[in-house]
Order: sequence, then structure tokens, then C-alpha cells
Amino acid sequence: MNTYTVESPIKHDGKEYAEGDTIELNEKDAKDLLEIGAVSGPVEGAHKTLTLTDEERLAAIVEAISTLDQADTTLWLASGAPKAEAIAAITGWKVSAAERDAVWMQGK
Repeated sequence: MNTYTVESPIKHDGKEYAEGDTIELNEKDAKDLLEIGAVSGPVEGAHKTLTLTDEERLAAIVEAISTLDQADTTLWLASGAPKAEAIAAITGWKVSAAERDAVWMQGK
């Protein structure tokens, strides 16, 4: 199993995923969804064990967002929020859409 970023809304195993969410997929499911562009990835470092406090984790997400190139449209959702995968590429761990949204909404 690997972690992938959802690029367009999908329903998988009875659960709905929105753009920017992350999803755990086996190789076969991932292949099918990658082929149609519904997911991208896998997210590097998504399975790292973290020993950060919640505050440290959120601070690292804020820092990662501040380093993203605002002109690079591949790093951002249509809503203007950064992609969780782009943040994860900097932090080195899986960043959920909920974490991203919590940080993103505080900064607005």
C-alpha cells in the first residue's frame, strides 16, 4: 500500500475523497486511478513515524506552505489552497487535506 493524492473527486471502497485528499491504495487500484488521472503520487515519506507535537506539525505545515512557488500552478488547487501532496513533499510526511485546510483557513 502507498499513499496517493486525489486529483479529482472519487469514491473508493465506499468512501468519498475530495481533490487534495490523500488515499491509501494497493498497486492495482493505484494503477487504474493513475491512468485516468484521478490520483497522483505516491506521496514520498507518507509512512514516516512522527514524533512531533500537534503544534510542531502545524508549524511545519505553515512553513512548508510559505515556501511553495505561488506561480507554479501544479502545486495549487483551483480553490487557491496548496495541494496536500506539495506540502508533504516538503515536510516529508503525509499531510491530510484536513490539516492543510486548518492551516490554510487560519492564514486567510
